[in-house]
Amino acid sequence: MFQNNPLLAQLKQELHQQTPRVEGVVRAHEKGFGFLDVDNKTSYFIPVAKMKTVCHGDKVSGTIIANNDKESFDPEILIESALQKFIGKIGFQDNAMIIHAENMPENLVIRCKVNKHVTEKIKEGDWVTATLIAHPLQEDKNSFFAEVTHFIAEDNSKYLPWLKTLARYNLDDKAPTANTLAITENELTDRQDLTYIDFFTIDSEDTEDMDDAISIEKDAHGNYLLKVAIADPTAYVSENSELDDIAKQRSFTTYLPDFNIPMLPKELADELCSLKANQKRPAMVCEVKIDANGNIDDNAIAFIPAFIESKAKLCYHNVSDFLENGSLLSSDNLTIPEQLNWLASLATLRTAWRQSHALVFKDITDYRFILDENRQVKSIIKETRGIANQIVEEVMIIANQALTMHLTDKIGFGIFNVHAGFDPKFMEQILKILNEHGLTQFDKDALLSFEGYIQLRRIINNDTFLASRLRKFQSPADFSLEPRPHFGLGFNAYATWTSPIRKYGDMINHRLIKAYLRQLPLTSPNIELLKIMSEKRKTLRLAERDMAENLYAQYLSDKISHCFTAEIIDINRGGARVRLTDIGAFAFLPLSMIHPVREQICSLPEEGVIKIKDEICYKLTDTISVVIHQVKKENQSIIVKLADSH
Repeated sequence: MFQNNPLLAQLKQELHQQTPRVEGVVRAHEKGFGFLDVDNKTSYFIPVAKMKTVCHGDKVSGTIIANNDKESFDPEILIESALQKFIGKIGFQDNAMIIHAENMPENLVIRCKVNKHVTEKIKEGDWVTATLIAHPLQEDKNSFFAEVTHFIAEDNSKYLPWLKTLARYNLDDKAPTANTLAITENELTDRQDLTYIDFFTIDSEDTEDMDDAISIEKDAHGNYLLKVAIADPTAYVSENSELDDIAKQRSFTTYLPDFNIPMLPKELADELCSLKANQKRPAMVCEVKIDANGNIDDNAIAFIPAFIESKAKLCYHNVSDFLENGSLLSSDNLTIPEQLNWLASLATLRTAWRQSHALVFKDITDYRFILDENRQVKSIIKETRGIANQIVEEVMIIANQALTMHLTDKIGFGIFNVHAGFDPKFMEQILKILNEHGLTQFDKDALLSFEGYIQLRRIINNDTFLASRLRKFQSPADFSLEPRPHFGLGFNAYATWTSPIRKYGDMINHRLIKAYLRQLPLTSPNIELLKIMSEKRKTLRLAERDMAENLYAQYLSDKISHCFTAEIIDINRGGARVRLTDIGAFAFLPLSMIHPVREQICSLPEEGVIKIKDEICYKLTDTISVVIHQVKKENQSIIVKLADSH
């Protein structure tokens, strides 16, 4: 008699509407139950039975059920699933294929099928990318179901961490291929033969994609005539060709620790375009004159499509040892020793010029992972930058400035690197910090101006504590089709063209310069290209960071209680983020690992300090000794404590 009773249905609806409703994010517990986090202070218990309808990270809404003074959450509506496209490991249960999602509790079992476009035979233990196509909270669904869309690797692959990282960020895991690679006819007609010039390269020992070579002369008046040859892949890759479209979508060569996926086919990147010693190669050559004061003569800049032949491949450490310690040079070319001495003088001159006319960042320490045959980390090398690194950096900046002048004065557009200084939304905090340090001469307008930013940077360059406090307020770098200032470098405009094998934007600038020289129509790049490049650059940085964290966690997992020197690089409410200066790993130092009495210690992120009993004990940039306390492999985090509390 109660079936299809409209009064009963109305009563149920009214009761449902009166039941308290909330929305939040699901937090799963390894024992099967979970919680709904509504905000930082409020959460509700989710019973095991109800957790079978949601997964960790889901954003859901539902009702609060009261039972004997206890409240629990009943999920009803899926707002956003945490599992959309995800990585997982294949298994089988009751002869049905299932997938265990990465970073999800073991008890979350998702049945799955394989997309017909996946050519590999998927078996137990394989790692794959999958897309969730059914969720228990969706209408007419009662379980999780996914579709495998991409095979990543077998579980025993020594490249698994790298391949998973690439898959996680939807990055290509193979180099592009091309059926035929030949210099196009129009690229052969106007190239000068400059193979007689004694160009040479300076790179890392294991570099194969060498995209720059250098030659230099010096006259009796102290002027330098610098020639920079840059590899020219656009001689092979025609605009809007299939290979060009691939390079556009990739935007950059993908560099992960001890692993890279080139933007262009390896035959181009490592062979046909690479400026290998004693091999004739197409290149774009920039001739530029620098006077004895370090100024670039903008009336003495020339760009030349050419063929060149590098006379030697030199390595950073060999060149630095030769110039700094008088060691033997790994080349018997008689002109190169003198050229290197001129280049060292030019680098010193130009660094001083940039300190006066632009900005110079402090050297960043590089770290390199040394892996064994199974790609496990054996050691981590801290690489110091010598005069050779300074030479290459200054030469590339000169070449890029020369290009920037040409694009700005003769073409009017191109791919420019821009940086706007401080993010305006943080201006009140910045002014407060500057006032605390007695720098009251700056107001908002001054700090947002190019000149004011440079003035401040020169003042704080030697104040590492203040510079560190202000670093978090910087705006991110970006791209522009028009010349705009690069605050971080201190240049009114800055465009690059010196890495066309690795950066698509540099290929675009090559084409623009060549079109101008050949008096061809000039077409501005599409604004959509800048969005692709910007997003891809962010993604690549995240992938590189994640892979480095993976290797650091692996390396430190058996080094619990080992002592390291560390620098405090950030302070938050829970403690301090530090960098282990000998190996480069980032770690977290909780307040509880600094002082045992919680009421006596407090962190003040806005001041960049940690106080114990109201006295400043630690601050940003401090060097401290820490020991490894815990390595959490599930999220690749490293927890340390003070060495003196060991």
